[in-house]
Amino acid sequence: MEHYDSARLDELSARLETLEHKINGLEERLARLATAPAAPHPVPDQPDAAHEPPLNDPYAYDPYASPAALRPYPEPPQLVQAPVMAPSAAESAPPRGEGNVGSYLLSGAAALLVLLAAVSLIALVWEQIPDAVKVGGLALLSLAVVSAGTTLAERRPHQQVAAATLTGTGGALGFVTIIGAVLIAGMPALAAFALMAIWGLVLLLVSWTTQQFFTAVVSTLGALVTVAFAAAQAADHPGRAVLIWTLVNGYLLALAAVCALLPRYASGMRLAEWLPTTSMAVTATALLIGPGTLLAVNSPTGMMLLCLPAVVLLIQAHQSGRLLSRSPGCAGVVWEWAGVGAVMALAVLRLGRVVMVAPTTSSLAAALLLLCATASTAALLPEDAEWPWPRNVVGVNLAAMLGVGAAACTVDQRLLLPTVLALALASIPVVRAGSAMPVAVLPLAGLVPLAFAMVPVPKTTVWLALVALLIAVGLSLWLESRLAPPTALPDSPATPPRPVSDLRASLLAVAAWLIGADLVVALPTLVERLAPGTSAAPLVAGASALALSGLGLFTRDCTPLTLATGARAGALEGARDLRTPAVSTVPAIAWTGYMLLAAQSALTLGRADAAASAIGSLGATPLVLLAMALTVAGARLLLPWLRGSGAALAIAISLSVALWWSAMVLTGASPTSMLVTALVLTTGTVCIVVGFGVRATTLRHYGLSLVMLVVVKLALLDLTDGSSIAQILSLLVAGLACFCLSLVYNRFAQEQARQARTAAAGYDASDMDG
Repeated sequence: MEHYDSARLDELSARLETLEHKINGLEERLARLATAPAAPHPVPDQPDAAHEPPLNDPYAYDPYASPAALRPYPEPPQLVQAPVMAPSAAESAPPRGEGNVGSYLLSGAAALLVLLAAVSLIALVWEQIPDAVKVGGLALLSLAVVSAGTTLAERRPHQQVAAATLTGTGGALGFVTIIGAVLIAGMPALAAFALMAIWGLVLLLVSWTTQQFFTAVVSTLGALVTVAFAAAQAADHPGRAVLIWTLVNGYLLALAAVCALLPRYASGMRLAEWLPTTSMAVTATALLIGPGTLLAVNSPTGMMLLCLPAVVLLIQAHQSGRLLSRSPGCAGVVWEWAGVGAVMALAVLRLGRVVMVAPTTSSLAAALLLLCATASTAALLPEDAEWPWPRNVVGVNLAAMLGVGAAACTVDQRLLLPTVLALALASIPVVRAGSAMPVAVLPLAGLVPLAFAMVPVPKTTVWLALVALLIAVGLSLWLESRLAPPTALPDSPATPPRPVSDLRASLLAVAAWLIGADLVVALPTLVERLAPGTSAAPLVAGASALALSGLGLFTRDCTPLTLATGARAGALEGARDLRTPAVSTVPAIAWTGYMLLAAQSALTLGRADAAASAIGSLGATPLVLLAMALTVAGARLLLPWLRGSGAALAIAISLSVALWWSAMVLTGASPTSMLVTALVLTTGTVCIVVGFGVRATTLRHYGLSLVMLVVVKLALLDLTDGSSIAQILSLLVAGLACFCLSLVYNRFAQEQARQARTAAAGYDASDMDG
């Protein structure tokens, strides 16, 4: 009889469970129909979209599947539009996604309220509870909640939200239990660290068992607490810092290995490809909060322990990048790689600033991290033709290497040379993809010595910076020669492909100008540090500026290769030759070149004046000649527009000032001397004659102004100092010169006026004939 009743009860229980499944399925179908915008009726039967695809579904996503095995989801069957029905109250039901969000929010709120209630209840009777009971009770509660969540996930697949809430709450309670055991019961720190590490790994296995990503997130939060707890213990117990951080590194390796393997066996878990990213957050935290000051005194063992998380993090970044590139979340790999680069740069800066008591150890740590980043970059060089990895991260990797290199140079200036080589290595896959950005990045690295130009550094460091600058310029030329052609498609079959894009041309032009800054500014600065008090630095700067101007730097779309090969040597922007302008106004780049060369000439004359005072006019002669050459080169850029007022006045002023200043430097004469007065009068005369010859009115007026200035000086200033034979002769010569100039000025003015009238009359006659 008892056996019969038991069988009837089992049968009744089975029937009730079957009925419950049918009711759940009916509810889901009704919810789908309520959220549909219209009432289409599919011809074939539609699959139940509310359920996750089974693990043996051939269309289910598998992050480790081969390219041939990955197939797109099948196209939905064609729908036949049914007659429009009257709207029902079910159409106002919330969408499915909103329901999921609401469910998770409410579940999280429920978990929080339950935890608050438990804490409040314990607080009421906290003093009456023994310490062992407190810790043991929390531990049992944690295990019970995690077990309940796991059981619910296995037996009620449609209750995943509630199951994830239970496992997450239980996992958090487990970490709270361990920390409470340390604070209340006096558990040893090492034992607590081991328990927290084990509990975090257990939660990862629970996440894999229940196919819940939320549990893995809770495990990550617990792992962060574990690493922070270990760092605090290392700070409180310096003598045990090496042991504690050795355990931390072991935990990081175990966590990274588990998170790397789980996606292979958890293909049914949503967001399974992001599991390695969760462990990367823990590794990055350990790298940033490691006890650098404590480990510095235990080098090299301590320093190796401090840098080991960087190695683990970069290996994880490669593994996670490959995994994400094969998943729907492939865009996230770029942000992940950028985060890794930022963490590496911050780690270099932190080690460089924290370990101030041991500069050698600080430099060694920065060099090790830079070496790790370089090795990671080398692993990106092979290119997979079937997948976007690593093409989708090479650009951000170059930016990351630039940040890490800048941080390393901040710690130790001697690391500039390896930084330049690392940037060149990171640039290879970028230029292979057709981007011109690296061609400009390397000359930018050559300007780094300017940042520590005023800081006292050994000559060895200066020599290394000089070599790094020259290598950066050379590698920039090499990278441009390896630059892939642009992939511009024609607009139509009859239209040829478009030329290099504006962005690409702009980047190459910026690279050429940065190379100019390297050679004219950075290189002379380093030469000045190596040979202070000599004329070597201004000679290098002036010669470089003169060479760059002659090679065509001040022309549009100039690139490093066109500079190096001399393809635009002697070219003028906006002009066919020195007499024939192609445009009516002076181009802006020609004005820029003129001002830069004029400024360089003034700086060179200033150094020549100082050199003449120190070593005599003979030693200043090369600088004076170089300054005059720079002035002539700047005037040459504006010469085709000499008839214009602005260009003529700029050329005349720059040449005049350079001539007078050079004469004063070589002769030691003062600005009010008779020699300078004669030069001013001669300059004015030449300007008037040349102005008539090329029909440049502004040039004539400038020369006339100089002559009148000489007359005023001779008549008002020189005579007030008394009379002498030299002054009398000067007045006679100046008077004769002014008389001759007046005759010449009148003749040329009448001749040009007659030619203008003749031309106007010819124009009127042709107008009448027409």
